[in-house]
Amino acid sequence: MLLRSRKMTVKTTIISPARPAQTWSLTEHLLSTFPEEYQRATQHPFLLAAAEGRLPKDVLGKWLANDRLYIHSYIRAAGKLLSAIDLPQVVPKDGEASETQLVDWLIEALAAVRREERLFIDVAGRYGLDVNIGTLGGVSSTEAVVVDEGAKLPGLVMMEDIFRDIQGSTTAAPGAYEMARLNDRPPTTTLLPWLEGAVMFWGTERTYLDAWSWAKSRQPPGKASSDAREDADGGALRNEFIPNWSSVDFGRFVGRLGGLIDFAVSQALERVGEEGADAVKAEIIGRVEAKWKSLLSAEAAFWPQVD
Repeated sequence: MLLRSRKMTVKTTIISPARPAQTWSLTEHLLSTFPEEYQRATQHPFLLAAAEGRLPKDVLGKWLANDRLYIHSYIRAAGKLLSAIDLPQVVPKDGEASETQLVDWLIEALAAVRREERLFIDVAGRYGLDVNIGTLGGVSSTEAVVVDEGAKLPGLVMMEDIFRDIQGSTTAAPGAYEMARLNDRPPTTTLLPWLEGAVMFWGTERTYLDAWSWAKSRQPPGKASSDAREDADGGALRNEFIPNWSSVDFGRFVGRLGGLIDFAVSQALERVGEEGADAVKAEIIGRVEAKWKSLLSAEAAFWPQVD
């Protein structure tokens, strides 16, 4: 959810070794799993109403308020995942390590979600939207005002739990997994210990991209952007948000993380050879498939109910 600017991103050049002969793609496998759940997450009545200009300002404002808190949870989770990444202790001879590329992606993602939060506040001011969720005010001016947990959308609560479960550290000493990789021997730690976290970040961005791309495809044809002032939200979605969340740049940014995940998995499969590949695939699927399904449920529950 970048550009979700999630996003307009800083363009970087990724130098990767040649793709191994393995053709199995973890991300394609996940996208083909639980198709009904994926459709509910990416083709919701809320999105159709947004595309057709039928979302009232109060409904849009409530959703943006929840999405803004999602950003805060996203930032905390990114920090935890960054702390779990075991960066190479020496410069690799075969190109930039997947772990280093993941760090680059997460840093760009953090900058992008902060831009997005500022975008929320700017657009809200120009279009008259309230992007504050319900709060429990303090009795006195010295007491903190806290968010009313009961005012959160179910999907936000679920996403906060998902992000909270991302591991913040590994038990291995720095460089342990990297040394095992360079010496071509089984690592003493979990294979790709950052994988679950990376899949969750890719999954939330990919579903967001597909959801708003679907909404864009459902916009009435031939309706000029100047007519957006007649929309129930005054044109905030059609003029500001939908173009941002369905952009080519956002798609490339999401695709970069998906490609990084698939490449790292392919490298792992190549190292174990044909005899061990099936076992490694089964291990990886067992680690991420249930989490993927939980993520889809959370994404579907993040869209407010509309008539």
